[in-house]
Amino acid sequence: YYIYLYKMKKTHNYNNYEEYVAHQLEKTSNKEKQAKWLGPEWQEKIIIFKKLFKDNIKYIENKKNAICLGSRTGQEVIALKELNVKECIGIDLHEFEPYTIKGDIHQLDFKEHTFDLAFSNIFDHSLYPEKFADETYRVLQKDGIFILHVQLGIDQDKYTEVIIDNKESIIKTFKEFKLVKEGPIQSGKIAMNYEFVFQK
Repeated sequence: YYIYLYKMKKTHNYNNYEEYVAHQLEKTSNKEKQAKWLGPEWQEKIIIFKKLFKDNIKYIENKKNAICLGSRTGQEVIALKELNVKECIGIDLHEFEPYTIKGDIHQLDFKEHTFDLAFSNIFDHSLYPEKFADETYRVLQKDGIFILHVQLGIDQDKYTEVIIDNKESIIKTFKEFKLVKEGPIQSGKIAMNYEFVFQK
């Protein structure tokens, strides 16, 4: 339903939600991938995230409480903390403490208006894009900022759930937000190529 409505290509069919979760956990539970994320790629990704966030410093500089959705091992959490966002936590289906706790992007375990900043680059891993958008909107405070990085027109890997063919599909999905910035980005190893900045 969501995929057809927003012209995003669906890549998998699951019998139930548990199958989707198990499939996504294959990637984050992989010991070889974990060793790479926590080893040789650790500092490199922190540097990349910090540069990308600095490009949006006017939206970030006064934020005090952030959430990173699908943060894996948490380099984006560290980058935001180093840019003086005092409180920042990541959520993912697989926890990587202390930076990432267990959570679900489709059902965030936080009250309304909890955060003034949100970030994600795993929108393509969302099984229900509109639910992802609704939950992000719900937990953000009024005037809160949501920074979204995507791969536009690219099927990233076998864990991709939706291929984003056009930027209009993203804007429609996050229609409750005000779009304040968009454009291509260079994210190196992180492999995202387009950025949206939304305001609640």
